[in-house]
Amino acid sequence: MTLNELINVQKRFDGNHKGKFCWDEKISDDNLEILEFLIIALIGEVGETSNIIKKIVRGDFKDDEKKHELSEEIADIFAYLLKISYQLNINLEEAYLEKMEKNKERFRNYELQDK
Repeated sequence: MTLNELINVQKRFDGNHKGKFCWDEKISDDNLEILEFLIIALIGEVGETSNIIKKIVRGDFKDDEKKHELSEEIADIFAYLLKISYQLNINLEEAYLEKMEKNKERFRNYELQDK
């Protein structure tokens, strides 16, 4: 499945989700509270992922014992990134590839030092 297909899956899911606001509404200056909510939710998912990793690093669990939970939390992060990108009308694939080109140039000197 392509990234655009995944975005469409997310859009369909969001379109069927009912709550205090329209989950698939485009974000503009008139409804920034939706963006605020999505960012808070994204940070919450990153926090849940971080907490699992903290416990692995601390030695409470082995990595493979928490792999499924980590997978679910990372999928939640990904879902919020898909949502935020389409609701802000950002082409995530294009933005990623553009940023990767900048990173290649930015870190080019580091790559040359390693060789």
